[in-house]
Amino acid sequence: MSIHPFAAVHPTARLGVGVTVGAFATVEADVELGDFCTVANGAVVKSGVKAGCHNEFGEYAVIGGAPQHIARPERIGQVVIGDHNVFREYATVHRALKPDHSTTIGDNNYAMANAHFGHDVAVGNNCICANGSMLGGHVIVEDRAFVSGAVAVHQFCRIGRLAMIGGHARVVQDVPPYMLVDGQSGCIVGLNIVGLRRSGHSADDIVDLKSAYRIVYRRGLPWREVLKVLCAEFKTGPVVELHAFLSLGSRGFSQERRAPPAATLRLRVADEDPVATTVRAKAG
Repeated sequence: MSIHPFAAVHPTARLGVGVTVGAFATVEADVELGDFCTVANGAVVKSGVKAGCHNEFGEYAVIGGAPQHIARPERIGQVVIGDHNVFREYATVHRALKPDHSTTIGDNNYAMANAHFGHDVAVGNNCICANGSMLGGHVIVEDRAFVSGAVAVHQFCRIGRLAMIGGHARVVQDVPPYMLVDGQSGCIVGLNIVGLRRSGHSADDIVDLKSAYRIVYRRGLPWREVLKVLCAEFKTGPVVELHAFLSLGSRGFSQERRAPPAATLRLRVADEDPVATTVRAKAG
């Protein structure tokens, strides 16, 4: 164990083997840090945090801050963190709103600088939250999801497994598993094919997901009929998980980005007359 002489570590904090605490870092009472955790210079691990092994808390990260809620009760919940997570500079993780609840973060997650995890957030394993991403209260992020920079996720939204959210997106409805969200529109633009391949999904799995995608977003079926068709046509594979995700939720689901029929783009064309313009049609 290595604790810098300028660090403030409460005597009741429980630190595992090989923990390192840098200069001007703070570890408050009622904190548990597993073996080989690192608390960098100026970082703050507040009361109510329980973290596993090999976690890294970067410079000036604040882990276990009080929930940002105007009706915050006097007694609040905890933060529970698994193993092998990284929280880079100025990342913030807030405790749950109620004393018998926890903000939970699993294993092998990477939170880049200024990432924010609101109260009662539940993050799975192997997720990435890039710089400036913001998860509102009660947001759920499933395994292997990727939340790009400056993404804002509304309270109570769910992000499914292996979904990828493009930079600057505004997420106000659930994002189903395996989907790719465009950062500019916040709409779905297809499957996260690269993520599926990297995670070891077979070509057959991807073919099934493409078929399911067309059922969900292209056939124009009523919602209950969509669920029935998915259940009837796919008995195994990743579509089963997609069906289970779509069967739940109360905020609705992100829609597909599609251009309207016969959309036109107005383009300025170089001509002898510099003011001349033309309109060219482009199929939607």
